[in-house]
Amino acid sequence: MAGNKIVILLMYIVLTIVLSPLRALGNIGGKLSLLIGFTLFYLLTIVLIKRYAGKISASGILFMGLLGISVINLPFHVFYFNDTLGTLLEYCLHLSAVIAGYYYVMIKKSNYQILYNTVCIIIVLILSFYVDDLIIRTILN
Repeated sequence: MAGNKIVILLMYIVLTIVLSPLRALGNIGGKLSLLIGFTLFYLLTIVLIKRYAGKISASGILFMGLLGISVINLPFHVFYFNDTLGTLLEYCLHLSAVIAGYYYVMIKKSNYQILYNTVCIIIVLILSFYVDDLIIRTILN
C-alpha cells in the first residue's frame, strides 16, 4: 500500500515537471499551462481514485496529489515570491484541479456530474483568459 502511494506521488511530480516547459512560451504558454494542467490533473485524480478504490482512500490520493504538485512549486513560491507571482495562479489552479477531481468522484448522479464539469470548465476558462491577464498586467505595472 505504501508503494502505491509513492507511485501516485511520483505521477503528480512528473506531471508537474512535464508541464513546466509550457510556461516558456510566454503569455500563451501560461494560458496553455493553466488549461492543459487543470485538465490533466483533474483527469489524473479521477482515474487514480477510481483505479485504487478500496486500496487507497480517496482522501489519501487527494493528499498525494496536493503534495506532489507542492513539492515542486511551493519552494519556489516561498523563496522567490515576487519573482513567481506570474505563476501563482497556475499553481493554485493545479491544486484546485486535484480538489475538483476528488469532488467529481464523490458526486454519484450523472446529471450533477455534467453540471459540475460545466461549472469547472467555465471557471477555468474565466481564470485563464481573464484573471490571468489581470494578474500579469498588475505585476508589470
